[in-house]
Amino acid sequence: MSDVVERVELAPGLSVSRVLTGLWQVADLEREGAVLDPAAGAAAMRPYVEAGFTSFDMADHYGSSEVIAGQFREGAGPESVELLTKWVPKPGRHTREDVRAAVHLALERTRSRTIDLLQFHAWSYADPGWLDCLFWLQELEQEGLIRHLGLTNFDTAHLRMVVHSGIEVVSNQVCYSLVDQRARAGMTELCLEHGIKLLAFGTVAGGLVTDAWLDVPEPDADDLDSWSKMKYKRFIDAAGSWSAFQSLLQAVQGAAERHGVSMANVACRYILEQPAVAGVIIGARLGQSEHVQDNLRLFSFSLDEVSHAEIEAALESFGLPPGDCGDE
Repeated sequence: MSDVVERVELAPGLSVSRVLTGLWQVADLEREGAVLDPAAGAAAMRPYVEAGFTSFDMADHYGSSEVIAGQFREGAGPESVELLTKWVPKPGRHTREDVRAAVHLALERTRSRTIDLLQFHAWSYADPGWLDCLFWLQELEQEGLIRHLGLTNFDTAHLRMVVHSGIEVVSNQVCYSLVDQRARAGMTELCLEHGIKLLAFGTVAGGLVTDAWLDVPEPDADDLDSWSKMKYKRFIDAAGSWSAFQSLLQAVQGAAERHGVSMANVACRYILEQPAVAGVIIGARLGQSEHVQDNLRLFSFSLDEVSHAEIEAALESFGLPPGDCGDE
């Protein structure tokens, strides 16, 4: 394989890079209240785009991520990037006017005439208002304000409800990694049946599925320096054990050595090769660090049969976190 960035048709007329750059860390960088300079943030996007990573994932609550991406798109041209964003409304009732206002805000921030992909999140399925919001979003799609509609963190039962309600969604963004295989069964089957693509986040489990954690004693909570590591350590505890996780890391290391790539590359490539998966989302700390070259190596190899067999054997011993996608 070459190291040219692979692309996939996420939906008719919308092609995206199979590694999407996640901008959730913009919110982390702005946690102390200082807003990133949009021009500097846009400049930090350029190396990704020049390498072929033209697709960016953001949300209304990821700090000023939409503003930064909008500044880049305005300077580089509307066809230069694909901007995927989310609307995550606060719990409670919402009106048709609330939905329209949220979409117009996203359009204003991203300096776009239409949103490439608007991904909707529901906090509680018990309140049927979430379904109303999706119908209203579909109306705005028909008006041309949204090109395509997607979901984020929907479970299988409610994705099925969306499909059978006549709402046309093209994707569902879910946590999917070697330590979280919940999307592998019913969710994948439903997506394949209806032509819905999965966008996977958390593929390196906050950095735990890397060589930094191979042959390391089980950490205490104080040893984990980020919310993500704490979250995925709970996944490991729920699915199996630290010992089983180490066996999984050893299988990943074997594949990495066999292919001459990083363990993170193997973890991401494994998910990319799963049915229904269109792409994986890898975060970037704009202006502080970038992983363009390491991400490019994802397209230099495919996992061989031996690597698949060793990883599958380790997964059988590891287990699954309880529940379905989004239950956490």
